[in-house]
Amino acid sequence: MTATPQPPWAPAPAPRMGAGRIVALVCGILLLLPGLALLAGGGVLIWADLANRSDGFVYSETDDFTTDGYALVSERIDLATDADWLPLSAALGTARAEVTSTDPGTDVFVGIAPAAEGAAYLGDVERSVIDDLGTGAIDEVTVPGGAPSGPPGDEDFWSAQASGPGTQQLDWEPEEGDWLFVVMNADGSAGVSIDARVGATVPALGGLGWGLLGSGAFFTLLGALLLVIAIRRPARYTGPPRGLPAAYPSAGPPPPWAPPAPQDRTTAADAQPGGATAGPVPRRPEQP
Repeated sequence: MTATPQPPWAPAPAPRMGAGRIVALVCGILLLLPGLALLAGGGVLIWADLANRSDGFVYSETDDFTTDGYALVSERIDLATDADWLPLSAALGTARAEVTSTDPGTDVFVGIAPAAEGAAYLGDVERSVIDDLGTGAIDEVTVPGGAPSGPPGDEDFWSAQASGPGTQQLDWEPEEGDWLFVVMNADGSAGVSIDARVGATVPALGGLGWGLLGSGAFFTLLGALLLVIAIRRPARYTGPPRGLPAAYPSAGPPPPWAPPAPQDRTTAADAQPGGATAGPVPRRPEQP
């Protein structure tokens, strides 16, 4: 009987990236990018909450404002959270404006007014309207006009006001609606020059920051896990495990098959006298 020769052994080709791994790669990237953005945003909010507070308030940078008119007025401020789960009191807390007159000997007035009443008082007054108050990107628009009808402190429509020499602090509990932030000389005269900054307690700032940080960490870890699954190659065959007989080599291709070698029966164990399987020798019958 002739032994059939075995084909030469060759390692299996490396598997190609299947559809499942492609989907894992795309999903990992889509989760990783917003995860990193949430981590960055949460870190900034936590830094602002822990390291950028003064007397419990988070302030903007101090800016200087000057006008030849009679008032410095903010753009219409529309206060609405548009979220039932985040009330305005939790989003802003207490708002504060710090205003310092840079004109020695001049008292300053600062007030918050409902937009309709404030616009009626300032309708014909020469003023400068300030856009993006407190953001550093200041854009002033001069509105022509004349002098006000009287000093601002004589009006009774202000929701909160402060006036006097030096630095004036105006604290206000924000309410939903449209508002105007107004700064004038206390006597209503022209030529207003101040340094000012605005801030708020923002009670929800810390919780919002930690929430963004936790969400970012979750999406980042999930995206990284999917990327590892998509990129990692499966383990390749390196031979049988340790502890197998020598007939199975630990590495390399398996040996070709060969028929067993024939044995010499004259030297076999069961052919020797006294062998393990040898029995009694029968006696030959005597000849008559």
